Amino acid sequence: MKANVFYVASLAMLSTAWLCAMPVLAAETETEASTAFPVTVVDAYDNEVTLDAAPTSIVSLAPTDTEILYAIGAGEVMTGRTDYCNYPEEATSLDSIGTYKEPNMELILSKSPDLVVASGFIDDNIREQLEENGTAVYLTGGSDRESIEADITGLGTLTGYTDGAEAVVADMESEWNDLSARLKKVTNEKIAFVDIGSLYSAGPGSLLDGSLSSIHVKNVAADADTTWPQFSAKKVVEANPDVYISLFADLDEVKETAGLSDLACLQNEDGFICIDGSGEAGDMIQRSGPRYVEGLKLLAELIYPEIAE
Repeated sequence: MKANVFYVASLAMLSTAWLCAMPVLAAETETEASTAFPVTVVDAYDNEVTLDAAPTSIVSLAPTDTEILYAIGAGEVMTGRTDYCNYPEEATSLDSIGTYKEPNMELILSKSPDLVVASGFIDDNIREQLEENGTAVYLTGGSDRESIEADITGLGTLTGYTDGAEAVVADMESEWNDLSARLKKVTNEKIAFVDIGSLYSAGPGSLLDGSLSSIHVKNVAADADTTWPQFSAKKVVEANPDVYISLFADLDEVKETAGLSDLACLQNEDGFICIDGSGEAGDMIQRSGPRYVEGLKLLAELIYPEIAE
């Protein structure tokens, strides 16, 4: 395989921008980080979510949320997940309730969930039906490391798995500190264009935009007017990125795009990174969950080979 041409999976939907508040506890916690119920936590959209007792049935409506729940230890009380929840592997043994856009409400309610965890993409009607049924709904919306860790901490408190949540956050912080130290070797920041298909890119507020910024990469789309701007080939060439990151198309396909064949970085093996096909690495760079820092490390080492361990 050629240097820096990296084929990985992308099964998750690209993240969008969310504001995320740190969890607010309405009850004191016991020793050993064991949650005392009832407890109230504020989710990523400033909604107060209250549980009178530790949940015994949790349904996840997003792959990121499934990853968080399993990572903190709450996978043992999960009873449902979406078609796209493919990690960890044991999650695939749970009954699927459909997709986040079209979940099967009858299946969800058949699980008698105490808690449904979802992203900001949840349909308002679905949320209202769940809450009318007496089911608590917690929305995650991490768009950077700090807000992702806030989601994890909040779910740890709400589910009673605070020890697990604290351990996950500590691991993420340790991984970040290691990566941050290695990023100090970067003396010249590179410019990158992210092609998520048909020259649409990851603009301000997107998870990938924040990721690039945190690893000292200038994003061509950082100053766009929308989160998912579409570029013309001319604008990409004018930006003259050092690195072209393609989420789906390989190098030959990108070069076939009218106007891009002479782009300088496409003539350099080190200037093209392709994320395509199947595998877990694509999920790591696009899901705002426990593996987020692993995804940062992956991107950083592909863009700056000199920092690789």
